[in-house]
Amino acid sequence: MKKVFTAAVGLSIMASCSQPAAVENTDDGIRLAYVRIDSLQSQYEYFEELALELIEEEKVLIEDLQRRQQTLQENIALYQQEAPKMNARQREANEADLVRVQQQYLQVEQAAQAQLMKKQQDLTKMMREDMDEAIAVLKHELNLDFILLYEEGGQIIYANTDYDITERMVNILNESRETPSEEEATETSKEAPHRMSTK
Repeated sequence: MKKVFTAAVGLSIMASCSQPAAVENTDDGIRLAYVRIDSLQSQYEYFEELALELIEEEKVLIEDLQRRQQTLQENIALYQQEAPKMNARQREANEADLVRVQQQYLQVEQAAQAQLMKKQQDLTKMMREDMDEAIAVLKHELNLDFILLYEEGGQIIYANTDYDITERMVNILNESRETPSEEEATETSKEAPHRMSTK
């Protein structure tokens, strides 16, 4: 699941990270820095907390689906065993019940997948918005032209650690969650009280 988050968030925030970033290191005077996306996600405490909650929720949903599927398979096996003893009307009624239960299972499965996808999208959106705020601070403090995303195995095959600003961005993100703005605090208390859990 964390790998999925890394890929999803990494790709979706790429546009945001192409905004201004940190150190003069080219002949043209372009100033750039980079952020290690894996470290950012694991060290940004609020994101990590929500990611773990989503992993736990996925686990519960999968266990529920497995129980439903097992029950369906047991009912099918029981029907196959008893079918020879039934008349045509009884077989028809039992088969209709099995079809209904199977359709219910598929509906539950689709709803669970949609629920998890929606929550992952919300998490990605939150991460992008928080990073945009951090980028605005770093752009001003470090006078940057570009901020790149660095991920092991990604398109950037080497990065000088002198231009690594991951720790600075993590500090900004964690501090912003510890001291939310007045508007955010008001919205949080009214609409999403669980967002206060990291304080």
